[in-house]
Amino acid sequence: MKKALVIFNPVSGHKKWGDAAILLQDLLEKNGYEYTWYETKPKQNLAPLFAKKYDRIVVSGGDGTVAEVLRAKLNAKPSVNLKTPLVVVPQGSGNLLAMSLGIPLLQPGRALETGLNGAARTLDVMRVNKTHYGTIAVGRGYDAFLMKETPRQLKRKLGLFAYAWVFLKTAFFYRCQPYDLIIDGAHHSVLARSIVVFNIFPFPLVPIRPDDGLLDVLVLSSRGLLEHHTAKKVSIKSHTELEFQRAGEVLKSKVVNVEIMPAALSIVSK
Repeated sequence: MKKALVIFNPVSGHKKWGDAAILLQDLLEKNGYEYTWYETKPKQNLAPLFAKKYDRIVVSGGDGTVAEVLRAKLNAKPSVNLKTPLVVVPQGSGNLLAMSLGIPLLQPGRALETGLNGAARTLDVMRVNKTHYGTIAVGRGYDAFLMKETPRQLKRKLGLFAYAWVFLKTAFFYRCQPYDLIIDGAHHSVLARSIVVFNIFPFPLVPIRPDDGLLDVLVLSSRGLLEHHTAKKVSIKSHTELEFQRAGEVLKSKVVNVEIMPAALSIVSK
């Protein structure tokens, strides 16, 4: 019998579709999977879950839950699940990874069926400050401010529209910041409203590929101009500790180092 590890976030997103847990468990059994079920909690250690080999790793939650699972998966010792395909059942407020890959939204049953029976592909992964991992974007400046100022309750009610609401209230009052931007060793001094390092995004302003071994860096300057760079390593330095965001989680640091890990993740999409 095939085996699956299921990591289920019980507080993620809207939960408009009723008891998703029972639905997912029924579908796993119908598809011939024996599963280990784990519900997330604050200040958890997911690493012990990856000691056994699985045929699928199912993540039911938002982009933050996926990033947390990815960190545990890549750091697990022994690394018996490095190539095990990830199955994403999107239940967060943003679900940007699922949107980018065409994974069904608001249809947990269909998303799971696709993940259990579909073919896997590889994606690049971003490693941030040596300890954090992500698949979507890492940002410093206004986008981190926007994430911080958007309340969880509002995100649960409005989803992505919560960010639009906060944007309308704050975008014109945000002050630009000076940064030292290092792109593959080349130094740039910039005064920017926002610097975002992308790996994938559902609404790209420039062509972004999640499997080309490159980061896409977008700089929104103080004059409103958009600059685009590609790189394998990027550092964003500030004079004081400032916020940055990764998969919606807001952190603080003087330096944000981002490097690409080519083809580090196996995932099932549409």
